Amino acid sequence: MVESSSCPPPSIEQLRLEQIFTSPHQMRKHFDPGTLRDLAKSMKEEGLIQPITVRKVGNAFELVVGERRLRAAQMLGWATIDSRVIDISDEDAAVKGLIENLQRADLTPIEEAGGYKQLVEAPYNLTQEAIAQRVGKSQTAIARILALLDLPPEIQEIMPRGIITETHTRALRKISDRARQIELAQQGDKQGWTVKEMERRVQEVLKETGVPTKRREVKSRPPSQDPLAKIWQPILQSADQTGVKVSAVRYEANGKWVLYVEAKNISNPRRALADFFIQLGHTLNGPIPSDLIESLP
Repeated sequence: MVESSSCPPPSIEQLRLEQIFTSPHQMRKHFDPGTLRDLAKSMKEEGLIQPITVRKVGNAFELVVGERRLRAAQMLGWATIDSRVIDISDEDAAVKGLIENLQRADLTPIEEAGGYKQLVEAPYNLTQEAIAQRVGKSQTAIARILALLDLPPEIQEIMPRGIITETHTRALRKISDRARQIELAQQGDKQGWTVKEMERRVQEVLKETGVPTKRREVKSRPPSQDPLAKIWQPILQSADQTGVKVSAVRYEANGKWVLYVEAKNISNPRRALADFFIQLGHTLNGPIPSDLIESLP
C-alpha cells in the first residue's frame, strides 16, 4: 500500500498518551508481560528509537502501528510519546496496521490466521495472493494458516503454547472425528510430540477406524542426460573385438558411469577386460594407467 502523494507529508508530534486510542482492528490478543518489561527497560535507557504511527480522528488519534511501544510508554508513566501522524482512510489504516502486525515474527498462529481472515473478508476483500505479496509469503502458506480457523476451538486454544504447530494440524485434519482430533492434540501438547509422532498416532487412529491410508508416492527423478551418449554406441559395437560384451551403460550424473561388462574370453578374462578398457581409453582420449599396461601378461 502506498500513501497518496496528494496527502500532506507525515509529521512527528509529541502526543499525550490519553489522546491515543488503540485500533479496533488489532489482531494481537496477548502481549507477553516479560517482553513488554524488556521493551520498557530499553525505552527507558535508550529512548524511543522509532515513533508510533497514528492518524487523527476527530479530536483524538487512532493508533495504526506501535501498540507494544505505546503499552511500554504507559508502563513507564510517560505523559507524551513521539508519534508519526499520517493522513489515510479508515480502510487503509486498518490494512496498514494488519499488514504491519502480520510481518512480525512473534504472532501466534491463531492471531496470524485471524489477521488474514480480516483481510479476506469485507470491507477489504483481499485475495490470498494479494495478502501473500504484502506479507512476503506464498499463497499456500496463507491458505494453510487460514485453515487453522477451521480446527476445533479446543485445539486453537492450545496452539499459542507452541507445542502443537500448523504442521501438526495437517496430520490431525486427516481424522474426520473432531473429538479424536482434540484428544490427540491435547495429548500431543501435554507430552511434547514431534510432527512425526503425531503423524504416527494419526495413522494408528485411521487403521483402527478402517480408513484407507495413502502412501506417499515417491516421484522418480528423470535420468540425467549422458554427455557422452553419442559416442557410446560405436564403443559398444566394437567391444566384441576385445572379447567382452557390454550389455548396458548407465550415466549416474556428476561424471559417473556404470558399465555392465561380461568377459567372453573364459580362458583369460583379465586380458579381455584389459584390452577393452585400453580401447575405451583410446576412444575417449583418456589416459591409460601405466600400472594397467605393465601388469598385463
